[in-house]
Amino acid sequence: MSEGERERSPRSYFEIALALALLASLVAAALAILAPLALVLLWAVFIAVTLWPVHCFLASRLGGRDRLAAAASVLLFVVVPVLPLTFAAAAVLPSIRTAASLLSEPSAWRVPVPPEWIRGVPVFGGDLHEIWASLSEDAGLVLQVYRPQVTQFGTWLAARALGLGLALVELFVAVVIAAPLLAEGLRGARLVRRLAERVGGEDAVHLLEQAARTIRSISVGVVGTAFAVAALQALGLLAAGVPHAALLGVLGFLLAMAQLGTGLVWVGAAIWLSYAGHSQSAILTVAWGIAINYAVDGVAKAILIRRGTGLPLTIIFLGVIGGLLSWGFVGVFLGPTLLGVAWTLLRAWLAASPAPAAEGTGGVAPPGAG
Repeated sequence: MSEGERERSPRSYFEIALALALLASLVAAALAILAPLALVLLWAVFIAVTLWPVHCFLASRLGGRDRLAAAASVLLFVVVPVLPLTFAAAAVLPSIRTAASLLSEPSAWRVPVPPEWIRGVPVFGGDLHEIWASLSEDAGLVLQVYRPQVTQFGTWLAARALGLGLALVELFVAVVIAAPLLAEGLRGARLVRRLAERVGGEDAVHLLEQAARTIRSISVGVVGTAFAVAALQALGLLAAGVPHAALLGVLGFLLAMAQLGTGLVWVGAAIWLSYAGHSQSAILTVAWGIAINYAVDGVAKAILIRRGTGLPLTIIFLGVIGGLLSWGFVGVFLGPTLLGVAWTLLRAWLAASPAPAAEGTGGVAPPGAG
């Protein structure tokens, strides 16, 4: 190394360190600015990725007017799922607050007298009738023992109601952000693709495409089938004469989104119909609920998800449940996407053939050869 290079080296190292420090500070500042909007931005990205095929279809029909097509796609998204969900949630929120207030005061609970047909239920009918009768005699005294747990559940229910309102506000903001993302979708897709190629090559691009397919398939498979099941279930309850069918439909949608099924809704409605003396309507409600859950939630969802992603249904199921528990409603999309990418990476790593054992030995044969 020459004398001039020795003099310039310390300065070069200092300049490199300073540049890296400034770059790290800039990245940290950018992340701090975007951190409060992280959830909304995730929502916007998921909405834009889901609506991209619709946007492309409308853009081709509108002569390549991307901004107009983006506005039409977002408007369609608002009109079809968002507004009905918002109106239904607005109707449900007062009921949730009332239920939370009622749960906080178990002494004020009143349980009706059990119907006599309960005794005829095989195996546990007699015991169930006795427990129900004891609750109807003095529900407050019996439930007072579980007052801390019931009050805690009421507090949790009130917090979830508040979270539902905030989630709707975030959803509307995300829809507004999704419009320019769709309008600049081609440019943004090229940017993300170039970034993926620089970071991980063609394999990273494949993972990026896998993530996009997973988001779309989850939107159609999980959200779409949950909405369909809840809507059909609400129509069945309305035809059976069950009051507040729309509110029960919203409850069914939330349960279906949480992968818990809508059994709590139609079984409860059937019990109410039977208690009110409408045994035939109760039987038809149970049959309708089983048919809808099997045909739509059981069969159609599995077909849609597997056809769109090629991932095992177990991976999707675990991603939905884990994402929902970890990040809330946005985790329904984020969980399966991240788990699907991890599963794809694992399969690619396991499929890669290891290097031959003799490679790199300089052509020297192993002992005993020849």
